[in-house]
Amino acid sequence: MEEALRLEADLQNAFTEWSIDGVPTNDRTDAWQDVLSHSYREWQVPQRLPATFYASVKQHDFAGAGIVETICDPCIGQRTRAQVRHDDDLYVGVQLTTGGRERFRIGDSGVEVTSGDLVVWTTDQEVQFEVLERLHKVTLMIPWSLMRERLPERKQPPSGGKIESRTGVGSLLAVHLLALSNQIDSLDQRVQASVSRSTLELLGIALSGQQPSATFDAGAAMLRRVKDFILQHLHEEDLNPTRIAEANNISLRYLHMLFQRSEMTVSGFILDSRLHVCKEALIDPAFQRLQISEIAFRWGFNSLSHFCRTFRQRYGASPGDVRRAAPSSTVGSGADVV
Repeated sequence: MEEALRLEADLQNAFTEWSIDGVPTNDRTDAWQDVLSHSYREWQVPQRLPATFYASVKQHDFAGAGIVETICDPCIGQRTRAQVRHDDDLYVGVQLTTGGRERFRIGDSGVEVTSGDLVVWTTDQEVQFEVLERLHKVTLMIPWSLMRERLPERKQPPSGGKIESRTGVGSLLAVHLLALSNQIDSLDQRVQASVSRSTLELLGIALSGQQPSATFDAGAAMLRRVKDFILQHLHEEDLNPTRIAEANNISLRYLHMLFQRSEMTVSGFILDSRLHVCKEALIDPAFQRLQISEIAFRWGFNSLSHFCRTFRQRYGASPGDVRRAAPSSTVGSGADVV
C-alpha cells in the first residue's frame, strides 16, 4: 500500500527517471502499468510480470512534446477501445528502436521492429505491443494539436506503421531522435522551440514516404511466438504440446489449429527442430569433442536409438556419416563414438 501511494505521488510530479528496482515483486505489474500510462497515455498490462522483470524509463519535456527513453524485458501491453474512447487528447508516437525486438498490432495492421527501425502510432487507435527481447527504445510523444499547428499541410494524423529508416530522410530522423534523447538535458529552454520545429518538419517529410503496414494476422503472430518458445526450450525433455500451450496461455486445441497452417504437427516441429540443431552440432568443430549420444541428449532426445533412426530418415545418412563427411572432421578422434 505504501509503495502504491509513493508511486502515485511520483507520477503526479513530472518525474524524469524511474526504475523498477526496489518495487516489491507483487506490485511490479501495477507499477509498470502506471508508468506506461504516465509516459505513453493510458495502457493495460494484461499479464503478471515475473519477479525477474526489469524496466527503466527516462522522460523529458520537449517544447510541448515529450521524449521517453525506455528499457524493458519481454512483456505485453495493450491500449483498448475503451481506453481510446476515454482519452480526449490525441497524441502521435514516433518510436526509434535502438536494441531488442518488438511486435505491434496497430488497429488492424501488424508490424515487427528491431534495432534501427522507426514506427509511428497514434492514441486514437487500438494498439498492442509484445516485447520479444530486452528492448531499448526512444519515443517522441507529440500532441496532435502541436503537430497540426507546426505542419498545417497535414490534415489528418499519420497512419500507424513503419517509416523507412535505413536511407533517406527516415535515416536522418532516426539519427536526430537518438541525438535528441542524448542531448535533451543540455539543450537550453530558449532553443528547444526551434529544435522542436526542425524535428517536426523532418518528421513531416519522413511521413510522406511511410511504409503501409501489412494486414495483421493474429494467428500467424501467435504461431511465430509459439515457435520461438519451442526453439528456446528444445533442450528440455518434457517439452510437449500441453506444456507449450500452457506457457503461451492458449488452449491445446488452438495450438494444434495454429500448426495446421504450417502443414506440420507440434510434435513434428519439435522433432524436426531438434534434428536440425543436432546436425548443425555434428558438423560444427566446436562440438567435435562431444560424443553423438551427448549431442542427442543435449537437445532433448532421451533415446539414442530413436535419435539415430529418425536422423537417418530425415537426412538419409547416419549421424556418424554426417560427422565424418564434414570438412573439418578429425578422423580417428573418437568423437563419433556413441
